[in-house]
Amino acid sequence: MSPRRPIGGAIQSLALSTVRRGVIWVGTNNGLIKLTRDEGKTWDDVSIPDLPVPGRGDILAIDASHFDPAAAYVAVDFHVTGDYKPYCFRTHDYGKTWTAIVRGLPTDQPSGSFARVIRGDTKQAGLLFAGTESGMYVSFDDGDDWQSLQLNLPNTSYRDLVIHGNDLVAGTYGRGIWVLDDYSPLRQITAATATDPVHLFAPGDAVRVRRNVGADTPLPPEVPHALNPPDGAIIYYYLGSKPAGEIALDVVDAGGAVVRHLSSAAVEPVKEAAQPPEPNFWIATPQPLPTAVGTNRVNWDLRAEAPPAFTHTFEINANPGQTPPSPEGPLVPPGVYTLKLIVGGKAYTQSLTVVNDPRSPARVADVRAQYDLQMKIVAGMKQSWDGYHQVAGDTVSALPAAVVAAAKAFDSTLAQVGGDPEGGRGGGGGFFGGGARPAPTFVSVNANLVRQINTLENGDMAPTEAMQRDYVAGCKDLQTAVTSWTAIQGAALAAFNAVLVQNNLKPIGATARALVAPGCSRS
Repeated sequence: MSPRRPIGGAIQSLALSTVRRGVIWVGTNNGLIKLTRDEGKTWDDVSIPDLPVPGRGDILAIDASHFDPAAAYVAVDFHVTGDYKPYCFRTHDYGKTWTAIVRGLPTDQPSGSFARVIRGDTKQAGLLFAGTESGMYVSFDDGDDWQSLQLNLPNTSYRDLVIHGNDLVAGTYGRGIWVLDDYSPLRQITAATATDPVHLFAPGDAVRVRRNVGADTPLPPEVPHALNPPDGAIIYYYLGSKPAGEIALDVVDAGGAVVRHLSSAAVEPVKEAAQPPEPNFWIATPQPLPTAVGTNRVNWDLRAEAPPAFTHTFEINANPGQTPPSPEGPLVPPGVYTLKLIVGGKAYTQSLTVVNDPRSPARVADVRAQYDLQMKIVAGMKQSWDGYHQVAGDTVSALPAAVVAAAKAFDSTLAQVGGDPEGGRGGGGGFFGGGARPAPTFVSVNANLVRQINTLENGDMAPTEAMQRDYVAGCKDLQTAVTSWTAIQGAALAAFNAVLVQNNLKPIGATARALVAPGCSRS
């Protein structure tokens, strides 16, 4: 539709109001600003008066407020005239009056920091971002004051900014595209938060995304590339002083159960992490919660606690520094969780919403069923882990010669139910030759359940019949091992203790904590 009044120059920037339909702002390459409030039927000249060089300034960016239809923000460029100062303006009355908003921006000549882009936040009124010819800036008071948001950014020209959900995306000249992942805390900073001894910021929604399971090879370190954002939920908290002791972060589900516990205590890597089959730079290094004074950031990968296993593998995922040891804890299903930060014995809480991957073909009911089966497998892995260590605790050694034969026989009996985590003792993880299938041991049951839970990591899916049958079979093997262990602590242990007593040795007591064989129902 042709406007009744001509624009008067080449259009350099344009902004549509998201608050009121029909409001459109246009900036030109000769310093003019035009406004229509009726979808272009009529236009008003709302140009900024008293600019340094009338008719020469480029309106490089104009951004309509997401809260006030009468408000807009403008960045004007005069560097072609030799003026490198930043020129940023705002209006709250449809351009009838304009206010310069540059305090805190570098205005010394020749700084090369003329303003190129200005953007208002989509969720928090008064939160503004500006990109200049050499840096990034943020304002929390509608542009009255600016401060640096440079962080780890290069000193280069910032040509455009886009707000995508909770992320700020910056396009630079020659130095790539940069993303500030989940800047939710910037939307929550107030004068009060600066005086809080501890503050846990409300996180943005976390998308339940599986990492690449295609076993691709990561790029070598010398090849320029960027990492993906941290997995799962990005969590920020502020500490006004150094904590005297450990701090903790618990993730609690809707039923009140703690699904993940994070701590500032040192994290022990799994035993295979010292000599992984892949290059060390591929491997994820476990990190404790940071305790630095100021704002700290940590991520929860949306996984429950990792189950115990006797061996671990490192699945290639093409992301250097992000290859974790398997098996991992299952990805939690979508829903609302509670974050509980514990500092100095006091708890600070926020809600976190986990949403399903929009690209996933699986329904929420499917991933819940998958999670339920995985947690049953985790329970079985814990039982087999506990069972082995109970057996290992009863293993005897350094006995007098009179009871060596009896000790070897009893130790062999223990090995038949416990198994050998190093392999080759008392039954393995499977049977590949002829003859009868070895009796299940706690170690072989654990290895079988590890295989099952890793298979379920290949994608979001409702468990198949084969997966359900596999779990039931593994569960029955666990029942067999528990039954065998219970029997050993009866007649076999009594017979061996009789030999010990006959030789004036102290008898071995049965393990106090009994294992309960799980039920093998399907999900």
